[in-house]
Amino acid sequence: MAHSSWPVSLARRKDLPPLLVLRSVPPPAPRARSAMLWGDASVARLAVRTAAAAVGRGLPVAVIDGAMAFDVTTVAAHAQARRVPPEQFLRRIHIARAFTCHQVATLLCERLDPLLASQCVGLVILLGPCTTFFDENVPFKDAFLLFQRVLGKLEAICEHGPLLLIAQALDRHRTRRALFVRALIKVVELGIRVSTVEGRRRVQLVKPRGSQAHDGDLQST
Repeated sequence: MAHSSWPVSLARRKDLPPLLVLRSVPPPAPRARSAMLWGDASVARLAVRTAAAAVGRGLPVAVIDGAMAFDVTTVAAHAQARRVPPEQFLRRIHIARAFTCHQVATLLCERLDPLLASQCVGLVILLGPCTTFFDENVPFKDAFLLFQRVLGKLEAICEHGPLLLIAQALDRHRTRRALFVRALIKVVELGIRVSTVEGRRRVQLVKPRGSQAHDGDLQST
């Protein structure tokens, strides 16, 4: 479906950083409509909490989960803290799960457009989009070609679509296909690395470059 068929949502007048459930991103995060979080497992929780925060501000959310990382209880807790029935929040989050890289590509490249055309989605979240592409049972050439299709779609969303947040947890022992992660970072406007050093959470604004890491910038999980 053509980009022009996407409805104009409230997100066109918003930026992504204020929605991120972070106390701060050093230095104050620049205006951006797309961002990627990568690092330890907390990035998925952060993305889910951001989804809940977006819904709380009136922005319906679409989630494509390629890492089985979407936690309903996180959204429910956010709603209950605001004395809102959890069902009211969950109805505004459209979630689809993918178990293979082919399913990730199909959901993103074929199934997302009809949803964006029919619903006023303000934020698209990808949880672990590279995880299934790390599967070495899939030949590298096949995974690479399929990932190029995914990248093309993400570039279109960044240019014409709603806000975009990507969250990718990384396993240090599975880095042979790290080029997929690097390619995603190039697509988005804002790149944030999350890590834990000596028990302290660190958040580093990697893109734009020239930023320093700050300790304890993630809210408690």
